[in-house]
Amino acid sequence: MRRPSLIAGAVGGILCAVAVAAPARADDLTLPPGPNRDLVYGQCRTCHDLQYLIESAGVPRDTWNDLLDSMKQYGLRIPPEQRAKILDYLGTYLGPNPPPATPAQATAGPAKVDGSAVFHEQCVACHQAQAQGVPGQFPPLAGNGDLFLSRDFPARVVLFGLSGKIKVKDQQIDSTMPPLDFLSDDQIAAVVEYVRGSFGNAALRPKDMTPLDAATVAKLRADTKAPSDEVYRERDKLKRAAAKR
Repeated sequence: MRRPSLIAGAVGGILCAVAVAAPARADDLTLPPGPNRDLVYGQCRTCHDLQYLIESAGVPRDTWNDLLDSMKQYGLRIPPEQRAKILDYLGTYLGPNPPPATPAQATAGPAKVDGSAVFHEQCVACHQAQAQGVPGQFPPLAGNGDLFLSRDFPARVVLFGLSGKIKVKDQQIDSTMPPLDFLSDDQIAAVVEYVRGSFGNAALRPKDMTPLDAATVAKLRADTKAPSDEVYRERDKLKRAAAKR
């Protein structure tokens, strides 16, 4: 069993220091399967490498609770119901007595994905509930023309992350968005289209831009040569092309 002091000693180094460690892809580091694992991926990988969680497995629920409390000083703001789900997962599957792994259960078929639900579970911690972002740290999504640089560009950002200095709506941002490649193709397509149609963004949409679909996301996912620096260069290329139009 890991000692509780492991987490206590790591708090200063692991919490919401966005540019400190390069985020790992979900297929490189994985957490034990269980309810709300994707919520943990979305909230925790935003700020630090999952290796810290994996190495801290075995500490009691109270220690995870204290850790979540300590995150507030680093800017963590999540709804109480999400916090409770995250704590349940950490205390159960990364606690002292995790349940044995169970085989994945077959589903009756894919259900329609709610893009709003994906946004509120995966994006709100950084981009905020009204998509206004955090000045200097996380770009706003409301009124963000990057959403329409190309049909698939936002999906590239979600899949592969984005790191580097960018300017959005006269704001200078220098931080890292980790890849959210643990989301399904349907989830990524749904959340991109939700954001494109919300927060006043619908007015920015080019008339000839068709909705993003899961099949397009699947093709992008197969492109294993698209790390965040490639996405950064693609953004620059698309921005320059847009400026000439």
